[in-house]
Amino acid sequence: MDYLQNNRLPTAPRFLIILTLAFSIFIMLTSVTESFSKKSGSIDISVVNSSFIPLTNTNANQVKANVEYTLQDEKMQNQLINAVMEVYAPNGTLIRTTSIGSGFALQSDGGEQVLRTTLHDKSLQSVSIKIVLTDLSKKTPLSNQITDDLKLEQASTTD
Repeated sequence: MDYLQNNRLPTAPRFLIILTLAFSIFIMLTSVTESFSKKSGSIDISVVNSSFIPLTNTNANQVKANVEYTLQDEKMQNQLINAVMEVYAPNGTLIRTTSIGSGFALQSDGGEQVLRTTLHDKSLQSVSIKIVLTDLSKKTPLSNQITDDLKLEQASTTD
């Protein structure tokens, strides 16, 4: 009865309370992670083709990627979303982020989107790209992330 006079719980009940709290937090975190994983995996994307080429009409180079998508969740059909492409220099520095203006509507049978951006640094001989489909505000990923390494192609010459 000494523990009642000091307003302290015995060791066993304290341990059970701490264990119950830890278990509850674990369940909540697992639930949030599972929910996010399901949402971010609802669209599958892959690169159809990509290029890093000199532009002929200006003193710049263009990065272009054609991305194909398939829906894993039919409820997303006709939803307006966006695509984001990040371009990195060979040293890993992010040099440009681009997206699709006002987004696009998802088609039930999948589709293809083109992302392109112009780089004015003519010294770059290679770049890496990361692409992901996102919600319209470009905050929440809705697809897998894909990466590609590109080397600057030679300008074509005509005889």
